[in-house]
Amino acid sequence: MRKTLISGVCVAVAALAGCGNKTPACADVETVSLVKQIYQQQFDKQHNVMSEERQQRVQFTVKDTTVALENITTDANNASTGKAVCSAQLTTVFPEDAVKAEPQMEQYMRAIYEKQGAVLDGTKLRGQVTYTAQRTEDTGALQVALNGFMPFMGYFHDIAMDRYDRMLRAQAAAQKAAETQTPAAPSASQAEMEAESEGVPSDPAPAPTPMPAAHQQIQAALPAPSQTATVPTLCSDEETPVFACSTGKKRASLCMTGSNQLAYRLAPLDGAPEMVYPANAAAASTAFKQGMHAGANGQSLPFVSFDKGNYRYAVYGTSATAQGVLVEQNGKRIASLNCQADRLSELDTAKLQRMGLSQDLRPLMLP
Repeated sequence: MRKTLISGVCVAVAALAGCGNKTPACADVETVSLVKQIYQQQFDKQHNVMSEERQQRVQFTVKDTTVALENITTDANNASTGKAVCSAQLTTVFPEDAVKAEPQMEQYMRAIYEKQGAVLDGTKLRGQVTYTAQRTEDTGALQVALNGFMPFMGYFHDIAMDRYDRMLRAQAAAQKAAETQTPAAPSASQAEMEAESEGVPSDPAPAPTPMPAAHQQIQAALPAPSQTATVPTLCSDEETPVFACSTGKKRASLCMTGSNQLAYRLAPLDGAPEMVYPANAAAASTAFKQGMHAGANGQSLPFVSFDKGNYRYAVYGTSATAQGVLVEQNGKRIASLNCQADRLSELDTAKLQRMGLSQDLRPLMLP
């Protein structure tokens, strides 16, 4: 199940020392300042319980944003109790690259948060909140209670995690492209023979340029690329492997014929397929769906799924993320097989879109 920061209705209260006896206004400078202070305290509280790695990923976007309070209105003002009841919007503006989520991920986040009052419009995120403001009778200190901020906070968190994940995937793609385009350096003996044939002396190869420390840190966090050329699959010579891996006791493969004819097969490591879907090749073009799942660690996991009776099967992940096979029955997970070795995945968004598969907006019931 997708894990977010949303935990239902949450009310946070803070007081600001001071003196006075008039009913505070919703848009007073000190009232607004205390509302933002409450939000920041709750944001820090939520993220301090996360892993250090996850905090770093969120802070990567926090440093580029500022939270403001806008569109303030007074819903009620009770002179006898000195309490003002207010509505407003928490807002922040993201950098352009932060809101370039893949279509499936963007649609998924909107479906979760918009119905709870948090809306992303271009680069601007807005979240509807309410708060009360009044002064204590004994000291006149301003007291503010804020609620409704969790959807805004959750949306911010998911956008930040998706941004960082896309950055890592871009780094991995750039590394892979560089490795593909750069020819291997010839051996010393080969270089000498080539130099002699050209009539020029051979020069020693230049020393490699040191990699920046920041780039090294990002690359160190990425899993090593899989050796897809050596991965055994259950696909025939006429089929192209789209997904394949060993889960320890089983081997799973998703094979493609032509541009969009898919077939899923599952077999013991050294046995014949015990499951083939679909059984009718004519149904192959409509049997499968594509989707995007946001994992608890912030990774975006593309997947291909199909329904067989009240069972749902899904293969998920890329060569740069976790991979696995998931089986659900009536929306409840009954099997989750993690790819352990000999794995490959071509479940990138561009390929899935070219195949023309319909969308599966249901989240994966991962552990």
